[in-house]
Amino acid sequence: MSETVLSSQDRLTCLIALIGALAVVSTTSSLTWPILSESLRNHGYSETEISINAAAQFAGIVVVALFATVIIPRLGFFRAIVLGLGLVASMLILLPITRSFEAWFVVRFFLGIGNSLLFTAGDTWINQILDDRVRGRWLGVYSTIGMAGWAVGPIIGSQLDPETFWPFLCGLVAVGIATTLLMPARKIDVDITNDAGRASNIGKLLVVFLLAPTVLLSSAMFGVLEGGMQSFAHLYTMDILGQQFREIGYAVIWVGSLGAIFFQYPAGWLADKVDRGWLLVGCVFTLALALVAFPFLIEGGTKPWWSLQGLALWSVVSLWGGTMGAIFTVGITLLGERFKAVELVAANAVFSLFFGIGGMVGPLIVGTAMEEAGPSGFPASLLTVVLIYGLFATYRQATRRSRLARGKGD
Repeated sequence: MSETVLSSQDRLTCLIALIGALAVVSTTSSLTWPILSESLRNHGYSETEISINAAAQFAGIVVVALFATVIIPRLGFFRAIVLGLGLVASMLILLPITRSFEAWFVVRFFLGIGNSLLFTAGDTWINQILDDRVRGRWLGVYSTIGMAGWAVGPIIGSQLDPETFWPFLCGLVAVGIATTLLMPARKIDVDITNDAGRASNIGKLLVVFLLAPTVLLSSAMFGVLEGGMQSFAHLYTMDILGQQFREIGYAVIWVGSLGAIFFQYPAGWLADKVDRGWLLVGCVFTLALALVAFPFLIEGGTKPWWSLQGLALWSVVSLWGGTMGAIFTVGITLLGERFKAVELVAANAVFSLFFGIGGMVGPLIVGTAMEEAGPSGFPASLLTVVLIYGLFATYRQATRRSRLARGKGD
């Protein structure tokens, strides 16, 4: 459908506008998550309470995912993204004004709705207009620039007081820039309404899940790690090294995002050259190795980065962030390969749904583990989740040929 409607120039214009806009607005998420967690701790809230508050944001993602196959075809990709930008901007205004646990719970829920509209519509739009021959490489470019946006947030956050308006004002500026970058794509929307009525909303979500459970569940694991890392990585680092190393805590998040920047194009390039399923499995177990090494190297944060201990720590953190990002890139590449039109909206919706569920559960798992086992609960809980998924993905990939022969999906 879109392949016959859009010219090469239209595709390129749309890709540049979307990639730029979604990358810039991702700064707001990587800025607000750690800032909000730190602010809540400053006001005396426990890790469990912080995780419950963070889960509200992912609950918004879940709600949008459940209705994406209805909302996005009716609005169109462009208007869905603009609605998401408007919600994110409104919530960034409300966050510093309504500084209470209960108010933030509600505001973060709507912030999650806004972010989910942005990225579900944007990821689908990009995947819809790409040719499978170069899909992995273009999605690698998308993820690379997107991760650059994620890397900016912690840099800004480490220099700003979470009790002031400044972090949220910076987020608003990012939303304004993203809106400007998006404008060239407003006349190049892709119409998928003709395919919208083939099955019920829940039916579409269930069908695509049964066709590709391995790649879609990778998003749940990604959500657990993303929610846990963004909410607690800097708190874990401060618990181990001391409050005076606050900036090192934010640096863990930043360097992880920086690692993701450099991993995404190679991951996308590989996804066009090798079996994408086995590439996903390889990324998962590489991530597990990084999580095993991380707590043994954390003291390197107190040393100069060019020392042996410093280089070891930051290399492992880069590997951690890079493989997380690669899992996302390979995952959405697999979705674009297998689904089109409204089915692709449904696949991205399920991808977002599981990311939202993982993001809700992740902070709860990590927060509870840290309360029960101390700081060591942070890496241990994340490693457990990664290994469980890794074993599942390995089994599914090893038996994939026989399932495909029986017509039972991936």
